[in-house]
Amino acid sequence: MCFLGDGATNIGAFHEALNLAATWELPVVFVCENNQYMEYTPIGSVTAVPRPAADRAASYGLDPVVVDGNDVEAVYEVALAAIGRARDGGGPALVEALTYRHGGHSRADPGKYRPDAEVREWLARDPLPAYRKVLLGRGTTQAALDAIDANARQAVDQATEEAKAGPPPRLEAAVTNVWADGGHAWRN
Repeated sequence: MCFLGDGATNIGAFHEALNLAATWELPVVFVCENNQYMEYTPIGSVTAVPRPAADRAASYGLDPVVVDGNDVEAVYEVALAAIGRARDGGGPALVEALTYRHGGHSRADPGKYRPDAEVREWLARDPLPAYRKVLLGRGTTQAALDAIDANARQAVDQATEEAKAGPPPRLEAAVTNVWADGGHAWRN
């Protein structure tokens, strides 16, 4: 699995990775989370095609798969199919999930460059409250959903405290798993 943002579709590494994965028929599922904005720029203002990932898929012999990234079940079905295909030797897939970044690109970015009406429209489609409504409509109780939320928060809080209390990473870890031999000697 390889997750990337829509902005990454305009850099060479994206195209090189797709080309190599398709050429070698690698079992990789590339998921482009198209949240409509690069770092601070609307993707549509700097990209020649409306769907920055899916519209380029054919260039690598891949199917153009687009999914509503805010529809939990649609994403699950598309992921299940793409992962199954990769595991069965069917080669790579490129999935473009249409979604939205509710905040800025980072904590330091207030995201003021986005129109207020656009933000409101996408917030109304937020997948978490939307799927909660689906589950409630199917008979899941509010108490069950609240328990799931509480358990998830507790697990994250516990992991955070364990990480804070743990020892700092070893300095040598910075150069492991970077290249096959852990260094740059392969270039010589």
